[in-house]
Amino acid sequence: MKFTAKPSLSAIYIICLLLSIYRITHVRENEISWDVLGYYIYLPATFVHQDPLLKDITWLKKTNEEKKLAGTLYMISQNEKGETMYFFLMGMAILYLPFFFGGSLFSYLLGFPLDGFSPPYQYAIAIGCLFYSLVGLFFLRKILLQYFNEKIVVALLFIIVFGTNAIQYFTIDNTGTANILFMFTTLVVWFTIKWHEEKKSYQLILIGCFATFSVLAKPSEVFIFLIPLIWNVYSFKSLQEKLILLYNNKITILFTAAICLLIVSPQLLYWHTMTGHYIYDSYKNPGVGLDIYSPHIYEVLFSYRKGWLLYTPIMIFSLIGFKYFYQNNKKVFFAGFFYFIVSFYIISSWSEWWYGAAFSIRPLIATYPILAISLGYFIQFINTRKLIISLGISSVLIVLIFFNQFQWWQYKNYVIDPYRTTKAYYWATFLKTKVSEADKQLLLVYRDFTGSFQFDNRDMYQSNIVYFEDFQQENNKGNQQEESNNYFRFKPEDEFFPLLESAYNNISQKDHFWLKASFNIRFPSNFEGQPPCFVNTLGRLEGTYGYAATDLKIDSASTNNWKRMEVFYLTPEIRDGKDNFKSYLWKRSASQFDIDNIKIELYQKKE
Repeated sequence: MKFTAKPSLSAIYIICLLLSIYRITHVRENEISWDVLGYYIYLPATFVHQDPLLKDITWLKKTNEEKKLAGTLYMISQNEKGETMYFFLMGMAILYLPFFFGGSLFSYLLGFPLDGFSPPYQYAIAIGCLFYSLVGLFFLRKILLQYFNEKIVVALLFIIVFGTNAIQYFTIDNTGTANILFMFTTLVVWFTIKWHEEKKSYQLILIGCFATFSVLAKPSEVFIFLIPLIWNVYSFKSLQEKLILLYNNKITILFTAAICLLIVSPQLLYWHTMTGHYIYDSYKNPGVGLDIYSPHIYEVLFSYRKGWLLYTPIMIFSLIGFKYFYQNNKKVFFAGFFYFIVSFYIISSWSEWWYGAAFSIRPLIATYPILAISLGYFIQFINTRKLIISLGISSVLIVLIFFNQFQWWQYKNYVIDPYRTTKAYYWATFLKTKVSEADKQLLLVYRDFTGSFQFDNRDMYQSNIVYFEDFQQENNKGNQQEESNNYFRFKPEDEFFPLLESAYNNISQKDHFWLKASFNIRFPSNFEGQPPCFVNTLGRLEGTYGYAATDLKIDSASTNNWKRMEVFYLTPEIRDGKDNFKSYLWKRSASQFDIDNIKIELYQKKE
């Protein structure tokens, strides 16, 4: 049954006005940064630098250095030939495109550089993505009115916007994928509803187009196709009816498939041009990927670092609501439930399950249109209970909305740390508005995104020597004799000198350790070529992550003289305790040099 739309329409106007005012007054200098920079660089590369294949990234390096957009250019990948490639797919760039042109127009009119990064571009992208947030909310309202009365729809709109982590991604971080995927989910659900009611061809075509754009924005969203495929399937008979329906619309389905192929064709042609393959995994980062057989389900749900139900506790009632969803609407339940479960599993399987500086688990926002329906059925059920129960649950929901708003404030003001929160730190700062220095000591280890290793709090760690070599053993390969002292001389044919190699959990049971390598080094006066490096890295999935190569710089003190050098290294976020840790010297040139008294110390946090 459908109900009069006026109260929920008033609610959506109020919500959209509040979100718009907040977003417009909180545009930052570098909206286009970090992951957003990775999504966006297609546009300045193509329209500013006339280099759509990204053959030269000199401009990007310069821009990043000047504007401090990201700690490293991790959003640049390479093909097997070593040529630079885009790391992310082009879906988000296509969605930014009209606002990029708007930024170009206003930059021209206002006299700003037409470089893709001047203030008009920042405003255009931020405000343009606000539009996507609002579209998603308008269609969420339309969906909810299909199943619930005005009172429940108004409550659901306020809960989803103000009671969950979605508020961060409808406003401050709306240039990323979360709010855009939320919009596409609402569009797919809405036109799936309409197509099953009206059977109009354009509705099926739109489902395909919106789902395809969702996948182009984030490949794991391919499971959004489960929604139209399983919709109205709840028994063997309904499955037969669905198959007949699909068969009767086979021409439209084929036409839709052709349009979807046309939408993804620029991506496929780009991959083929750069790699020779139409389908290519550009996410070439062994430290980031799917741990499909070992999902981080507990951490995603309950961890103090980012746990969804810790930072977005109101969604517990949505999960409970699946019971009443099933009881009241089996036709829709299975499509919604399986889409959520599969999406949740994939999200939990991502090796970087905390998703950077996210507020709670941001990828789950794409599933909120389904979870809103589930929550609606829970509220509908509660409204049929005794008054005291209904008022009690309603009070809890209201408290949780305010709690979410307070935790959001804490997050924005770095009381809740976006990366490093622990159980001890969470409770030490619970309901606090300020953080003490003592509180900060409870955080996870600080990692500098620039790759700088400044070991400033050594007193909090205890050390042990894990490797030592003074080359005093007789017949040690490569040893040279000098005034009765042994040392190692790198010959022209030598390239690597392995030092330490082991599975991480054989070295440490902690979540991180600091490594200090110290050694004597001596270069001849005629040394030519690149200086050697001290390398630390972890191996995973036929690749490496946490790679750090420290140049052993040549100066007057180390030319024809022994000089003591030190190298520090902090391990990255460990993906798997079985990952292989390595320390080694890399020669890098044909010139000889000498090394002696190598010592490697591990520093682990005191209990």
